[in-house]
Order: sequence, then C-alpha cells, then structure tokens
Amino acid sequence: MTRIDSIKIAPEHGFRGEGDLFLPENPLGAPVAIVIHGGGWTAMDKTTITPFSLLLTECGYAAFSVNYRLLNDAPWPACGDDCLRSTEFLLSAGHPAMKELDRSRILILGASAGGHLALWTGLNLPPEKVRAIISIAGPSNLIMQKDKWDKKPEFWGKFLGGAVTDEKLMAASPVTYVKSGVPRLLCIHSTNDKLVLPEQSRFMIDAYAKVNAEAELFIFPGKRTNHGIWTDGSGEVSKDKRIIVPEVRSVISSFLKRI
Repeated sequence: MTRIDSIKIAPEHGFRGEGDLFLPENPLGAPVAIVIHGGGWTAMDKTTITPFSLLLTECGYAAFSVNYRLLNDAPWPACGDDCLRSTEFLLSAGHPAMKELDRSRILILGASAGGHLALWTGLNLPPEKVRAIISIAGPSNLIMQKDKWDKKPEFWGKFLGGAVTDEKLMAASPVTYVKSGVPRLLCIHSTNDKLVLPEQSRFMIDAYAKVNAEAELFIFPGKRTNHGIWTDGSGEVSKDKRIIVPEVRSVISSFLKRI
C-alpha cells in the first residue's frame, strides 16, 4: 500500500481542502473510492476514518479520504459542495497518481455525518459515475434527526446558516434525492445507536424500495450507544488504534466483491 498525504483539492480552504490518497498494492486499473469522515459536521478530519481507507485498499480499491469545511467554517451546503468537488477532483485525476486508476465510476463511503455526505454526494452525481454508496450510520432525513437528536435548537440554525425550516432540512436530506436509477446502496447501522437511530438507514432502504432500486441493510448489535463500528465500542480511542469491528469489515468486503 502506498499513501500520499495532504493532496490539495481546494487550496483556498487550507487543511479543510486536502485529502489523503491510499493506493492498493496493484494500482493500475484499480477502482476508486471517496471516503468521508464523520464528526457531526463540526469536528474530526480525514485521518479519523483511515481504517476504512485501509480496508478498501485491502479489497483492491484506491481510497481518497477527504476533508471538508465544518460548520465553524461555513454552513450547509459548503460541506456537501466540498465533497462534490473532491469527487470531481478524483474523477478528473487532479493528482498524477490518480491517472492510472479506473476512474470510470466511483464508490462513495462515509460514516455518521460522513454517511449523510456520502449519501447526498452519491445521489447528486450522475448515476453512471457512481459504482455504489456505503453509508455507515448516516442520517438520511434531517427532520427526523432534528426531532430525535439531543442537540440544542441553535445547532440547526448554525447548520443551515439561518432560519430552520422543514423545507431547508429536506433539501439537505439525502432521501429527497432518491429516484429511479439511483446508485446501488449499502447501509450499515448498529441496533444500539442513539446518536443516529437505525431508523435513518431503514428510511433510506424504504425509499429505495419505492423506486425499485437496489439497496442492502446490515444491522448489527454494536457496543455501547454510539455507532458501534470500532472494537472498543466508543469511537473515542486514539485514531491510530481504531479497529473496525469484524462484522462490519466482513459485510463491506463481501459487498465490494459483489459489485
């Protein structure tokens, strides 16, 4: 595996406009993926989701783990626009190391807020450019998230950069963009997740079913009440020691083989 850190996607955004490229052992013709970190749109960075980038390289993918502007930098849709820009950067081989990769279609993977952004990005790209979307504990309906999430009301004003309305929240909700011909989808969720309830993934799967699109749901009993994707259950362990729980590793590896 070869790793190229701090590639400049949007230099005007500094660190928030950078990405890390992970190349598999045999990069020639390797499929590509964008990897999007979580953090409630307010925290974390591309390094906090590195274990998933490494898993993708083990499966033969090149993984481009990207930063985006947080809410302290700019309100929605800045983070979504940044993710779209990152996919365009990868698809157009914005870095020389990307030129030998198979950039005809892109896999998009994200967790938590990154799951929301993976869904939103994948559904707002031309469907023929997207191989599949993998959402891990991603909010699909922000009205539902607002009603169930223990966040102060002013958070959503900060998210939207102004008045909070159901119309604006739905415009930022991935489920709004589900229509016939959408990319293949895998949703992963812990039954014990209290940060983003598993109903968020089920809601997305139901929306896919209504348009006869291909989607899979993997539900597992993660430790504690966070997303449960790390072996310690908390997600608070030092980022360089995070280990993906075996059942999540297995379902992603199996999905990638099928697509």
